[in-house]
Amino acid sequence: MQSHSRSQGPNVILYLPPGPLFQGHAHRFPGGDESDDSRLENLKWAVDSTNIGGLSPQQSLASMTSATVVTVNYRLGAVSPSPSSIEESIQNSTQTSHIASSSSESSHSQSQPTFYKYPTPIHDTLAAFDWIKTHLSPAHLGVIGSHIGGSLALMLALTEAQSVKAVASIMPVTDWVGLDDYCITEQLNDNTSEKPTTKRGSKKKSLRATTPRDLVPLLAAREALFSSPERCFDAFASPILFLRSAGRDVPRAFPVYMSGPEYRVPVLKNVRHAALDGSSSHLNEGSNSLDGEDDELSEAGLTTVRRRKALSRWPPYGLDYGAGGRGWAGNGVRRLEVTLPWVKIYVEGKEGEGNETVLADQGEEMISVMRRACFFGREKGFGERRVDLVRGVGGLQGLGIGEEVGGWFEGIFDGRISDE
Repeated sequence: MQSHSRSQGPNVILYLPPGPLFQGHAHRFPGGDESDDSRLENLKWAVDSTNIGGLSPQQSLASMTSATVVTVNYRLGAVSPSPSSIEESIQNSTQTSHIASSSSESSHSQSQPTFYKYPTPIHDTLAAFDWIKTHLSPAHLGVIGSHIGGSLALMLALTEAQSVKAVASIMPVTDWVGLDDYCITEQLNDNTSEKPTTKRGSKKKSLRATTPRDLVPLLAAREALFSSPERCFDAFASPILFLRSAGRDVPRAFPVYMSGPEYRVPVLKNVRHAALDGSSSHLNEGSNSLDGEDDELSEAGLTTVRRRKALSRWPPYGLDYGAGGRGWAGNGVRRLEVTLPWVKIYVEGKEGEGNETVLADQGEEMISVMRRACFFGREKGFGERRVDLVRGVGGLQGLGIGEEVGGWFEGIFDGRISDE
């Protein structure tokens, strides 16, 4: 068993809450009948669930690992302004701390929340990460987050790999761009195959016959939380884009889809189907767009061109990743000797069953891409040990966070879980 040097600070776990997803009517009624104002009002913060014994996730983690747990209340969605700075907002206790991001709107009334969009949560998380490194000097640093917090946790895994020891991500949103892959441009009817065929031998998934239950709320959240489509293409917001290309061009406007009980899957709105001239339209392999529609969508400010999702090696050349300038090796910038932290992604569903949610699909893809992109030159099986997918999660409460994740962090911190 290894022990960290006590000249350093304590073990620290950075906790990133789920953020404003699946709250209010947007979760209970996924048909999308709410007005835009109602959707904005419903994009408020979730209340952290409690574990057995009434402990919060942070308390459970602190109790299990004897680590200092720091909660980062990043700003996203409707947030009441806070006059406190980061330093003033630290609530010191024996094992837990909270960081509330500073707000310039301190003169606003507490009853008038400000609506924050990306990239604000990214900036807040990185600022809190720097504060932890500077003021706590952690011996080992773990990161855990759920939903939007889970995507921010994966962002830290891929950008601060030399400082982060382990990351647990629960139902993360890894690809805001990829939500359109679940939508179509033409309503399916009884004479239309619910599962369009692809070429023989293709491993690409066919179109779903029904809408994943989290798709419509995610589409609504994307339009509300991003000021423009190009923000979704930022890898800091969609961390899978650190490892592969987006597979499409940036559109000039967010697509608008029709949804509800009468639609098996969301259907693109305001496309003049008559312009297809009655020709035989079919689904392209690997996409849900119709042949011949690109000109029509371009006029509406949309882009539906599907491109190959090319894999990128990680870490990229030329990025320091906190290495103190060790990127030079005489002949230019070389790839740094950086290893991805220990990563666990928790998703719903059971092994061998089809995923019923977009987030389960995205978590599964993130694991696959990480294993292929981040471990070049490693022995067989190394990536599978470092990056793990855990199924059967029902949220923070169903996870049993104090036992499952806490025990995993503890094993990594004290050296019982290692590459050897």
